[in-house]
Amino acid sequence: MSSIAGYFSQECRQEARLASLEQIADQMLKSLSHRGPDGAYRMSSPDGILMGNLLITDESGSTIVPTQGKGALSHLYITMEDGIYNYDQLCSQLEGQNISTKNLSHPEILLYLYHLYGERFATILQGGFAIAIADTRLHKVVLFRDPLGVKPLFYHHEKERFLFASEIKGLLACPGVKATMDIQGMHQVFSLGPAHVPGTTMYQDIYEVRPGRCITYTGQGLSESTFWHLQATRHEENYEETIKHAGYLLTDAMHRQFHSEASPCCLLSGGLDSSLITALAENESKEKLKTFSFDFTDSSTYFSANSFQPSLDRPYVIQMAGHFHTDHTFLECSAKTQASYLSQAVIAQDGPCMADIASSLIYFCSQVAKHSKVAFTGECADELFCGYPWYHRKEMQDANTFPWAMDLSPRKMLLKDSFLDKLQMDAYVKNVYENCCNQVSYLSEDTAANRNHRRLFVLTTQFFMQTLVDRMDRAAAITGIQAICPFCDIRLAEYLYNVPWEMKAKDGEVKHVLREIAKPLLPDSITQRKKSPYPKNYNPQYEQILCQEMLHILQHPGHPIRDFLDPEKTIQFCHAAKDYGKPWYGQLMAGPQLLAYYLQTDFWLRHYHVDYTL
Repeated sequence: MSSIAGYFSQECRQEARLASLEQIADQMLKSLSHRGPDGAYRMSSPDGILMGNLLITDESGSTIVPTQGKGALSHLYITMEDGIYNYDQLCSQLEGQNISTKNLSHPEILLYLYHLYGERFATILQGGFAIAIADTRLHKVVLFRDPLGVKPLFYHHEKERFLFASEIKGLLACPGVKATMDIQGMHQVFSLGPAHVPGTTMYQDIYEVRPGRCITYTGQGLSESTFWHLQATRHEENYEETIKHAGYLLTDAMHRQFHSEASPCCLLSGGLDSSLITALAENESKEKLKTFSFDFTDSSTYFSANSFQPSLDRPYVIQMAGHFHTDHTFLECSAKTQASYLSQAVIAQDGPCMADIASSLIYFCSQVAKHSKVAFTGECADELFCGYPWYHRKEMQDANTFPWAMDLSPRKMLLKDSFLDKLQMDAYVKNVYENCCNQVSYLSEDTAANRNHRRLFVLTTQFFMQTLVDRMDRAAAITGIQAICPFCDIRLAEYLYNVPWEMKAKDGEVKHVLREIAKPLLPDSITQRKKSPYPKNYNPQYEQILCQEMLHILQHPGHPIRDFLDPEKTIQFCHAAKDYGKPWYGQLMAGPQLLAYYLQTDFWLRHYHVDYTL
């Protein structure tokens, strides 16, 4: 795990300014220290470029630092956050070009590939990455982000200055970069949040490098190009071959990312996804595998089954921990702790996020970090293997909007009418949805079911999956661990995008392909278990804490959320019973999470001193 940051300006060429600009680069790195506390490395080129890494030692014991090319590559510099796992193939490619890789570091391997193939070199990388390459000969910086957005990367440019960083706080640490929210930012917070339009942020003039894209800055201007997108191709394999191929891709992703010397653990919920990851990790591990499960204090007392969360995890966790003889730890979070971590989640993600789902995950990761620094998770299985209800329920398939947020009325019910008139939420969401749909790749022979499936697959991976991947990355980073999601694999995504819907939902079974892969590895009780998402806190004490805090805010000036919320509506909502079974975002964010989200928004506006105009 590491972080990167960079500063590119003509000012860096001025010797009188260099020392102060180096201090700014150091400030940017210091703000990202949670992502890599073992060492900070900064370098400057003679051509006006400052770049740095802040890192922990990786699983192989090596370190990744800003690197300058050698010989013919001496004009190239690279800094990177590296989760690439196919270096053996990359070395073979260089050896085929008569380039010896025996003594090359990972950054040097990438510099040689960039020298050979230019921006296209990113197409042969597998894994998560955020890369910055500076070319002093051409006086440019190029940023690359992995196709599935596993690693975050942001940038800001103005006049003749270009900045980039792994997290937004790295940019805000630079003098002159202000936290400002315009109408587009308000839409990210109130109309789409915690999702967002790819490439945007809730901050004005701060942008996200889109997954599968590269950003080139030359001092004369900025350009964006695409090196990867989901492409429809004809699926030639039969059913049996498809199950075998998908299983191989998942197993290989785990094998390539598993480093036994790092003593990794697994986050085990007892569901199909995390249990299968545990099974694959157990096959790779040379020692007793550590596993951890998450739940809330007194959940058995207050839990009530609903269509989104049909069962508690604990009985299945006990079964799976026993089945694989893991060294298991049950972690629990109280209502008070969960609420107290809401602000920590905002700091982790530089804005309001998945409310108490994010806050509890940070707490749980902080406990895991006491035992292991690398954790495998089951994230992204539902996105790629089609486990969410919107892939299967006709009313959600036909919603003609984002299916995880079909009804916008919960988002509107506490907001001031004057703000809603300014926002025009429905029109904005409709436009974003249609723009995304227009990017979907189809085959002319696709059936109606396959066309529908492709549309939902793209929507889910570009918006919903990004939210969850980012949540996991930030929770892990701020607690000092590395989270690895084997399901979030580019080869698996490309393959499954083109598997016909008839195979994926064979016999009407949700996640049929994944269940078939799991059958030789897991008990029937797990392979047939209905989806039960990340646990939610049903303890009424949690809701009471949120309501008390919101009522306090409404009574005291100085809280910017008051500019957006209607006090009468909000007070009435605080005193009313909350519906836990009707989420307004995804499967987990219902009434209490709406309050938590607005509490996060208030904290964010205050803590980051966000400037905005209504």
